[in-house]
Amino acid sequence: MEGGASRGRSLLRLLRQFFVAYWGWFAIGLAASLVTSLAAVSYGVLVKFVGDTLQDVVASQAGAESAAEPAMAGLGVLIGAILLAAIIRALSLYAMTLANNTGVQKALVDIQQAEFDSLTQGDFARLSGAASGGFVSRFINDLNAMRLAGLRLANNATRGVLTVLGALAAMVWMDWQLTLVLLVAYPVAIAPVVALGQRVRKRARHAQNQVGEVTSLLSEGFQSGRIIKAYGLEPYQQRRAARSFAERARLYLKVLADKAAVDPILEIAGGVAVAGVLGFSAWRISQGASTIGDFLGFIALIGVAAPEIRALGTLNAVAQEGAAAADRVFEIIEDRPALADPPGAQHLDRASGDIVFDEVGFHYPDGSAALSGLSFTVKPGETLALVGPSGAGKSTIFNLLLRLYETTTGRIRIDGHDIRGVTGESLRAQMALVAQDAALFDDTIAGNIALGRLGASREAVIEAAKAANAHEFIETLPGGYDSPAGEMGRNLSGGQRQRIALARAILRDAPILLLDEATSALDAESEAKVQAALSGFSKDRTVIVIAHRLSTVRAADRIIVIEDGRAVEQGDHDSLMARGGVYARLAELQLA
Repeated sequence: MEGGASRGRSLLRLLRQFFVAYWGWFAIGLAASLVTSLAAVSYGVLVKFVGDTLQDVVASQAGAESAAEPAMAGLGVLIGAILLAAIIRALSLYAMTLANNTGVQKALVDIQQAEFDSLTQGDFARLSGAASGGFVSRFINDLNAMRLAGLRLANNATRGVLTVLGALAAMVWMDWQLTLVLLVAYPVAIAPVVALGQRVRKRARHAQNQVGEVTSLLSEGFQSGRIIKAYGLEPYQQRRAARSFAERARLYLKVLADKAAVDPILEIAGGVAVAGVLGFSAWRISQGASTIGDFLGFIALIGVAAPEIRALGTLNAVAQEGAAAADRVFEIIEDRPALADPPGAQHLDRASGDIVFDEVGFHYPDGSAALSGLSFTVKPGETLALVGPSGAGKSTIFNLLLRLYETTTGRIRIDGHDIRGVTGESLRAQMALVAQDAALFDDTIAGNIALGRLGASREAVIEAAKAANAHEFIETLPGGYDSPAGEMGRNLSGGQRQRIALARAILRDAPILLLDEATSALDAESEAKVQAALSGFSKDRTVIVIAHRLSTVRAADRIIVIEDGRAVEQGDHDSLMARGGVYARLAELQLA
């Protein structure tokens, strides 16, 4: 989004794009608001009649007692009417709140879904390049700001406007001159209230961004508990947290100070208005131009309208906080992926596994090069190992092959198809990835394995677990395959998590298998069993392995040594050792 004017329309766009779909609920809420407002305004009108009736009673007491009886009977009817109006207002207020809350909540679900869809379907670079806490805060804190703004607009705006207009109409009917006194006092407060609202929006946006930083800090601290304890970093973490909490409090108090200033401004305006009404009304009554009933009705209507005016005054600040959150929503859902499927992208059928990297180069956004003119081929059914020092660009090769990033130069082809011309879904369906950090979800063991092929049978899940050497330990768990893995697989050891990830890849049954340090967390015995299982599973599949262990690398059909983003050596283990180059040096270091 560009320009302040565009950002200023964010809240209206949010309402139009997500809330209008549930207009039926808001229509019910509006109807109930109308009834609520009419019932509230009727208090003032009924109080006027009560005052006039009491005046008649007092006047009639000077005459015959029988003359006062009709007036007293009328007074009883008016009191009953006030009670009935209170009941009607209570019921309509409940209906309004329920209907508007339902509509707002349904719209918020759509907003959350739109944000989540945009993030998950968008570029991998956006997710990997930002702190996760920032995104989490958008789903929690921004949602709360939009919920409050939506409910205040639906409840207070409609009810407040209708009540104030109704009260003004009743006041004009009672005494238009007294009404002018009110109309002079309150508009004076509008300008500072609007200015405060604009300032709240700017500060609220900054505060919402800072909440994301706090969320990231907390998540980082809790997930790194082992390192914090091992290195005695508790004081360091406490200092970091204290600074973040203090900054959060400072920003919150700034927003609160601006919002809190609205009520005093409106209170002063209300006091001036009441004082003017009292003074002018006393003079009008003394002149016989107004009645005590008019005065009491006016006071009652001021009592009805004043809270609504105050709520409308603070509504601007709340709406500005919601608008700041809406800005952040549109930042996410309007961000168009750079790696979207091109027009006319082809569907890639099951590949044979022929892979070609042709002078591939890749630069990070900061301009640093990860790969430079990298060329190699992998034949169907071949096992290729990629080795090299850390930071050489090995994992980047996998990311480019999966088209998580776009090549800066050169081309990547699978079965002769440039991967930029095929759909991302069909491209990734050709591959199964097992990474060093096994990504497990807060689901059962069986559920995590089944993610390799959604809808797979229980039998297929068990067979995949057996192939990954995971079946035996799964059976020893209290719930077996139905045991919970926990968040990020925290209920399992590192080796167990890795074997579950291997089972998921095996179940996927893809023609290309990508192993990124896939056995790094396994002990020697488990690794040997998994390698044996992979040996059978890899038959007739193209396998690319990133590994440092000689036991994994030396079994490959071919080894390519990557250094500074280039292929500097290639061959089998024995030929590379005999050459005495980079590979031999790395192997000797490992043996040493």
